[in-house]
Amino acid sequence: MAISEETAMNTILRLPLRYLPAYGCLVCMAVLLLIPAAAHAAPTINATPRMANVSPGAQSPVQLMYTLLETVVNASYVATSTQGAFYTPGGDLLGTVDRTVTINVVNSRGTGTELLLVPARITAAAMKADVGRIVFRRIFETSAADIPSGTMETSLQIVPSPAGEFAIIGLRLEFNQPAPGDAPRPHSGERITVPRNTKGLRAAAIITYNGQGLLRGRWVADGQILGFVTKQLLPGMREAIIASPAVPAFPTYATGLHTVRFEIQDPPPAFDLPGIQYFVTAEERIPNLPPLGLQVPQDRDHVALSSESPPVFSWTPAQDGATYFFRLFTLEPEAMTRPLTELDTSAPVLSARTGRNYYMLTLFDLAKLVTNSPHAWQVQALVDGRPVAASEYRIVVFSGAASELELTVPLRDQGVSGK
Repeated sequence: MAISEETAMNTILRLPLRYLPAYGCLVCMAVLLLIPAAAHAAPTINATPRMANVSPGAQSPVQLMYTLLETVVNASYVATSTQGAFYTPGGDLLGTVDRTVTINVVNSRGTGTELLLVPARITAAAMKADVGRIVFRRIFETSAADIPSGTMETSLQIVPSPAGEFAIIGLRLEFNQPAPGDAPRPHSGERITVPRNTKGLRAAAIITYNGQGLLRGRWVADGQILGFVTKQLLPGMREAIIASPAVPAFPTYATGLHTVRFEIQDPPPAFDLPGIQYFVTAEERIPNLPPLGLQVPQDRDHVALSSESPPVFSWTPAQDGATYFFRLFTLEPEAMTRPLTELDTSAPVLSARTGRNYYMLTLFDLAKLVTNSPHAWQVQALVDGRPVAASEYRIVVFSGAASELELTVPLRDQGVSGK
């Protein structure tokens, strides 16, 4: 039953004086319970900076710090936002970003950070709407049931690239040279094959950026730091090329696959840093050699495997007194549709030396080959054991059932030593 304030006062006045303090406290408590509790105000959430620059035509990273101030004394909870939204100043939605940001609030105060990536399509949509400013908004839900959600807004001003926030928006790595000597040339700069002890192998980092500022980074090969870079990137350029150190160059004394990275330390990039790789073969590097012309079979020819008429590989004779080193490599089927790249020349399926300008496969050779699969062949001319000329690599495909050939025919005398 509700008790009005007037009734309560009349009751108190009728009581003897000695009962007034006790009954007065009870009535005051009853009145307080009937008054509805005041609702908590939403927390105040601010972003730093309050305004940032973004540039059209590329993804723009913006580093934001959020500060939450709570009006409730000694409040502790977690504020979470699972999505951010981009609006025009008039309130039209341009797009969203699905990324969770949390703020841990302790004693009524908390901070959080976000590396906001503004897609190029958002700035393009804003420019199409004929506005030069984007409003980025997040709503943070609180883990405390009696505290409402809070809203944060910050402005993103669209400016030309030179006037944008200093940020790295792209990085591409390339080697400065293809594989030297007679090794296959790559069709891209992302991975190459080099002989052991190749000298002067270096790479370049092509950096795309907005604004201007000081870049700090370092070259790393297989986790080992080769050199540090500090470079002032100037406005209006949009791109900078940074070469790896000449000394030390990338190591090539250890065979196998090696990874090179350019690690950007400042400003922190908003993307995963790429790496490029080079494969060191067991062969020693040989100098650039004069070409040795190949004759038959032609590139990508199909050759039948037959014990009665074994395949013959021929080439143009080199200088007098030369011997020839013939090698054959097994390839993946995809090699038929693309240039020869990344060929590991340390493990040929067969190799042989001969004093003639041709090599006829023996029955023992036939048993090593994979039918209906591409192979690569190559020849070097040697004088006193040193290379003096080298051919290109050609692809050949063998047909027939080599595994069914019987080794019944004596080995033909070709004056060769096989492997």
